[in-house]
Amino acid sequence: MKTEIVILHLSWCTLLIVILFILTKKLATNRRFKACQRALLSSDNLVDHRIDAAKREAEHGFLPCPLCGFENFTRSHHCAICGSMCFDLGPDQAYHSPSRRDLTPVQRRARMRKEWQRKVDVQGRIYWYRNAIDGVLASSPAFVVQFQDSVPRIEAPTSQRSHDALRSCDVSGTRLVIVAASDADAARFADRLVTFSSIEQRDDFLLHTSKDFPSKYSRFVITTSVLFISLEVQRLKLSVHRDYILEQSIEHLTCIPEQHIRSVMRIDFLEESGIDAGGLHREWFMALIEMFTQPDVGLFVCTNRQDQTYYLNHRRSVLHGTCGNTSELLLYYYGAGRLVGRALLDGAVLGFHFSVPLLKLVLGMPISLDDLEYYDAELHRNLRWLLENNGAGALGLDFSVCETSGFDGEVEIIDLVPNGRNVAVTDANKQLYVERKLRYTLVERVADQLQVFLKGIYEVMPPRLLLAFDYEELDYLLCGTSEIDVDDWERNTRISLSLEDNPRVLRWFWELVREMNSEYRRRLLQFSTGCARVPIVGFKGLTSFDGRLCPFTLKGVAYVTDQYIRSHACFNLIDLPLFRTKEEMQHALYATLDTDVYGFTTV
Repeated sequence: MKTEIVILHLSWCTLLIVILFILTKKLATNRRFKACQRALLSSDNLVDHRIDAAKREAEHGFLPCPLCGFENFTRSHHCAICGSMCFDLGPDQAYHSPSRRDLTPVQRRARMRKEWQRKVDVQGRIYWYRNAIDGVLASSPAFVVQFQDSVPRIEAPTSQRSHDALRSCDVSGTRLVIVAASDADAARFADRLVTFSSIEQRDDFLLHTSKDFPSKYSRFVITTSVLFISLEVQRLKLSVHRDYILEQSIEHLTCIPEQHIRSVMRIDFLEESGIDAGGLHREWFMALIEMFTQPDVGLFVCTNRQDQTYYLNHRRSVLHGTCGNTSELLLYYYGAGRLVGRALLDGAVLGFHFSVPLLKLVLGMPISLDDLEYYDAELHRNLRWLLENNGAGALGLDFSVCETSGFDGEVEIIDLVPNGRNVAVTDANKQLYVERKLRYTLVERVADQLQVFLKGIYEVMPPRLLLAFDYEELDYLLCGTSEIDVDDWERNTRISLSLEDNPRVLRWFWELVREMNSEYRRRLLQFSTGCARVPIVGFKGLTSFDGRLCPFTLKGVAYVTDQYIRSHACFNLIDLPLFRTKEEMQHALYATLDTDVYGFTTV
């Protein structure tokens, strides 16, 4: 009897222990599920905006480049500007000053970025101050570009929008003015003057130009976020067909009234079932930007093969079969300018780099002969040789240039001075020849395109907010970084409960990513987020449609034989099947990335 009682008690105890174990495990599972659910839905991060990511990066300080002095984010391994290895120099920081001959063109460019600075004289006038770089003060004359007597920007009813777009590109009422840098008002950009409400505000803006880049970037993100028109107030829906994405997008961009151009945009790809929650917008933006540099479009052309930088196309034969006249051509540059302005506003990144002269023109900075090196290195060398050597008369040069225009290869002679084709270049006038050649090459032959392009940028991004940056920093703002740091990617990734329970699947995924070359990593990033470039603050800066942080997320799903990997770029999320082997995952992953990673048919 006693034995039976003991057995009965033991049975009850065992049952209670089993029930308690099941309840405890279920409670823990529910907690983990809810935590993962919050991660997948990003509800935790909806309180975080890219403002918060920028602030946190600024609070971490900066890591100076020992070669060019640029203040990198502390997570950096290489300088974002010149590519040199970054390391902490300690409290007595001073960057290295190697011989100019030992520097690459990119490194020389980076060291020259502080040559020009805006300062205030005793009369309160903002002027351009030229700094000596590496103890050498450049002597080549510099000039700034202005477009005076601009046609006033007049807003009109919706029914007149098409007419407004053409009028915005009407350059007949303006004239190009070249002003010596020493005489220029440094508060003026190409077509408008930056004004301040008070002396204190002016001084605050100018003081901020000397801050480190993470601090400047943080302030820029905070300030530009205020410019957005609230989603509750207004949104813009752009419907385009993928086959006509360029023409239809430009038509939309140029017809939006200026007071609405900062509204939140939604993209609808016609004949596709995708719903835009951010991913479609990113894909549309990257596809449109990529088309700007394609040979059959040619809005921008690569003028420096060494560093792959682009400038406005001076040929009138761009946009093959698309533009019937100059006004239509200028509409494309106006729309391109507005898109670049939106990139600055949204924190989006371009897929190509502008050349130094174009970056300086956007910032209203002085241009000199040194800048020609980053547009046409051979022409720069030839003009330098001409200035530094005697015997110009023996070269048979005159004050004219030959331009090939149209599709038939017709050659047109352009005079650099009145009757220039009959004025020989001599040692006495070669300085004038170089100045006229420089101005014509960089400005005069693209003056109309430049004017409407800059106008498009400034209508979205007020020039005042660009005062703090030099041309290298602007390039960084526009292009971010193409270097994909897998460690940073992994650190800032959320995973689902199913992947927590299958750690080997997660390990295989990151092993495969580390084994990929740069091209496949970019494809994977494009596939999962809609953009092939990393935000300036790194993977912690990935956002959704409204600028709120939206971390990269891996969600484990049931494995089905021969299953493709799916993504939800609007949410920076990949559905990762729980593969049985690493080889199966590798086959599926590369099969996915080898197909067209563009296009949405599911949400």
